[in-house]
Amino acid sequence: MAASMPAKLAQTVDAFPTELREKLQELYGRVAFGEHHLDSFDANHGVMNLDNFPTFIQEMDKEVAVAAASAKAAKARRDSQGAAKRARMSFLPQAVLGLTGFGRGGATAGSGASPAATTPNKRTREDKGTPEPVRKPVNVSLKASMNSNMDAKPAISTEVAAVSVKLLGDQELWGGPRRGTYAWMDESLEDRTAERDQRLADFEGPLAEAMQQRHEGEETLVGTIGVPSQAETILCGRIVCEGLEGRLNERSMILEGSRATARGARVQLNAAACPNVAAFPGQLVSVLGRSGLSGTTFHARDFVAGIPAPPPAQGCEQVHMLVLAGPFCLKNGLDYSPLEQALEHAARVKPQVVLLVGPFVDATNKLVAEGDVELPGQGEPCSLEEFYSEHVLSLLVRGLQDLRKSIGSTRVLVVPSLDEALAFHPMPQPPLDLELAPNLNDAGVAKLEKLKQMGVQFLPNPAHLDINGLRVSVSSADALSPVLRSGLVLRPEERKIEQALRLLQQQRSLFPVLPREPACVSEARAAALDFPEKVVPDVMIFPSVSGTSQGMLVDARLFVNPGSVCRPAAIGTFAEIWAGAPPTEGAKASVRDRVRVDIQSLA
Repeated sequence: MAASMPAKLAQTVDAFPTELREKLQELYGRVAFGEHHLDSFDANHGVMNLDNFPTFIQEMDKEVAVAAASAKAAKARRDSQGAAKRARMSFLPQAVLGLTGFGRGGATAGSGASPAATTPNKRTREDKGTPEPVRKPVNVSLKASMNSNMDAKPAISTEVAAVSVKLLGDQELWGGPRRGTYAWMDESLEDRTAERDQRLADFEGPLAEAMQQRHEGEETLVGTIGVPSQAETILCGRIVCEGLEGRLNERSMILEGSRATARGARVQLNAAACPNVAAFPGQLVSVLGRSGLSGTTFHARDFVAGIPAPPPAQGCEQVHMLVLAGPFCLKNGLDYSPLEQALEHAARVKPQVVLLVGPFVDATNKLVAEGDVELPGQGEPCSLEEFYSEHVLSLLVRGLQDLRKSIGSTRVLVVPSLDEALAFHPMPQPPLDLELAPNLNDAGVAKLEKLKQMGVQFLPNPAHLDINGLRVSVSSADALSPVLRSGLVLRPEERKIEQALRLLQQQRSLFPVLPREPACVSEARAAALDFPEKVVPDVMIFPSVSGTSQGMLVDARLFVNPGSVCRPAAIGTFAEIWAGAPPTEGAKASVRDRVRVDIQSLA
């Protein structure tokens, strides 16, 4: 059965003990799980073994059941749509039905009807003669909640006040003659290396200072990687895996210095004597210890995993935010009704901020990948440009118009995705309107302009924001899974997801892993992936396949995984966030006491 597995998955399964490997192979014959399922289980339940294997079976069976229920619900919706369509057509005279091809027998080749008569007349939804689509009931239910006892809803939602949204970071990056759509395929290897080396050089001072503060009162000197010393010294550098392939482990850790201070020298890092170790490839760290006799090995007794995050700033104004992350249709279809339902829910609950995170047209969608894209009701293939212009952007205009009618002060923010079908830039990505405009027809460009006139703000990916005094970093890319998949070395064994999120804070970046994941990154502009001014944000938002959709507090910072509105085979989730003011006037309260996160499920 293992032969039917993808090669990479089979290689991962082969690493397990014989009995467990056989059970995994048997399970794969019934449930086609993937590598991300193994990674997620490992992060939430520890290393898989025969004792916890039944838990993995239960999770897989539950996912299959959810997918089957979603498919049944989708079929029921399609059947109801077909019945509604037939009901509308029943009001038309039979002669008209025959001409349009909707009659009982339809037009045939021998009936003398022209080809134009056998094809439904193409009409845009804006035409007055086109019947409105059947409105589906909004079915939103609470799946999970963080701080559910915090009664923030009435205080924030009764009166929707306008919020202030400021884009942080280098503003010049998205300006200039190309308006941020920079040329990115001409980066040399030397340029990429120089940018990474500069970041390491910038972190050496704060890392050494963090180690000295931990050993205040001791005589600790800052040494140089590659220069042996008999005295105990502090070394600052980047963690590198000894092998070109494979996962990092304690015996394969190499410490690499910057070219500015160490000329890029490397030493083998022995961290066996360190009481705490948390390491991944690309991580910037400081270690305290002694060089070996040959100078090629450094024996550390203390390990600092990055720059410790200071306590968060106290106090912010009230914010009510809705986070919707794509894809917005199932993997094998182009039905955007889940997005329409989510926007209807937004109009009902009246948030101050609606954050829409791509992809809006998923390049990995089965129909998109096969070029089998058509506009609803047309029955003929169309280009991706037409699909964006005539369907996706039109849907956003309609949905956001309804939202603006009920809440005129709501701010709508749009973040692009690397999986966007007509967006080709690597990370950091320019705003979606700049990427789409050159590829759309005049109607599509006009709809983009209409969205901007409605107050929609198109943001880069990732985006660092100040929302009513709350610092927020958001990305459509999965920032958690790369840290877990890289071979996270963790001692003592703790919750891997929590520790990985802590490491993102200490590295002052959403994407610190090297080699890069996602692989498509413009290193010349990689500073846009870091937190502006090295300030850790109060809230970090990104969808992740590792773990579950939830809000999680780590060192008083909030991480929100909204999930996707549509998972590959099932309708998914979105997040609703309330960030409240301190409980009493003039009082201070931590983020833990001021924030509530609800994960809402669509059905």
